[in-house]
Amino acid sequence: MQEDKLRHLLGLHLHGRMSAAETEELNALLQDESNEALFISLLTDMMATSAGGEDYDPVRWEAVRQRILDADAGTPVVPLRRTWWKWAAAAVVAGLLAVGGLKYFGREQEKLPPAAVSMDGRYRNDVPPGGNHATLLLANGQEIVLDTAAEGKLAQQGGTRISKLQNGQLAYNDEHSTFAARNVLTTPRGGQYRLTLSDGTNVWLNAASVLRYPTAFVGPERVVELTGEAYFEVAKDASRPFVVKTDGGTDVKVTGTHFNVSAYEEQPAQVVTLLEGAVTVNQRQLEPGQQAVSQNGTIRISPADTEQAVAWKNGFFSFSDADIKTVMQELERWYDVKIKYEANVSGLRFGGGMQRSLPLTSVLKILERYQVKFKVEGRVITVIQ
Repeated sequence: MQEDKLRHLLGLHLHGRMSAAETEELNALLQDESNEALFISLLTDMMATSAGGEDYDPVRWEAVRQRILDADAGTPVVPLRRTWWKWAAAAVVAGLLAVGGLKYFGREQEKLPPAAVSMDGRYRNDVPPGGNHATLLLANGQEIVLDTAAEGKLAQQGGTRISKLQNGQLAYNDEHSTFAARNVLTTPRGGQYRLTLSDGTNVWLNAASVLRYPTAFVGPERVVELTGEAYFEVAKDASRPFVVKTDGGTDVKVTGTHFNVSAYEEQPAQVVTLLEGAVTVNQRQLEPGQQAVSQNGTIRISPADTEQAVAWKNGFFSFSDADIKTVMQELERWYDVKIKYEANVSGLRFGGGMQRSLPLTSVLKILERYQVKFKVEGRVITVIQ
């Protein structure tokens, strides 16, 4: 009954034919996060069915996506606090648009029929998505695997209590400590983790990343070191700037703000994206909605797609004019797989979004609709066409 009702209301919403009462009813259903799995399943199915039919129209679905994103445009909310289902719906539709929009740049690509569901034995197994996995290294050399650690107090270092909260988050509680030990939080490929530092700063750490930080901030600056990618919501403290240092020489300095830093060693550039507040990147000022790209000792500042920059934190892949190797690099980190190439697909570009909660083969099936095929053997993914 619930599924039928939700499917009916979604159909009306996606085609712009809802009454005020029906809009209120849909909102009530979707405010309940227990409906999330059902909602994603229904919407994805509806999108895929349309994409496979002759009535598929990318322009129409782009209008649907924009209508979803604009649904709360007049509501005074903190940036990126959009109701979860609106972001999810827009990302699903964007994923559909990506399926219909793959092309070789330089010439328009004639649209091909969707790939057959049968994998012809190429998918020998599936790979589950990543999750909350991390290892904490204490100053005394003790390692704590946070996946399996019990909730509650994990350690005491000086005046700082280190705990694992009920939601799995790592938290540091500093009781005016004058002693600062160094801790290291590491996420593997296929892992992510969230922690609260001793000053109240919240950090989301993406896959294959390392954050080095003190158990308490006792000096004139709050300094942490990052390899990989992290999103920061920095606690305000005008007297003690918060500084993020990367291995590539990028220094981000703030007093209280929201920003994302992508600094993977294998990437040619490091990118800082500002969502709220103000930051300086190697003494260059950023404003909200801008990003700083640091490469070969130079910094370029430009407008940023902030939602795309933090899509990973919100549970989505998001690409804009990305080459297939960039896409596969993201999959490699999140699914902990190795990518091999037996075909030259360097001209293929991708734009759109997909849920990071999908199993790997579901993501590959989306990509396989146009000009590329894969073979899955264990944790080795081979690009074969």
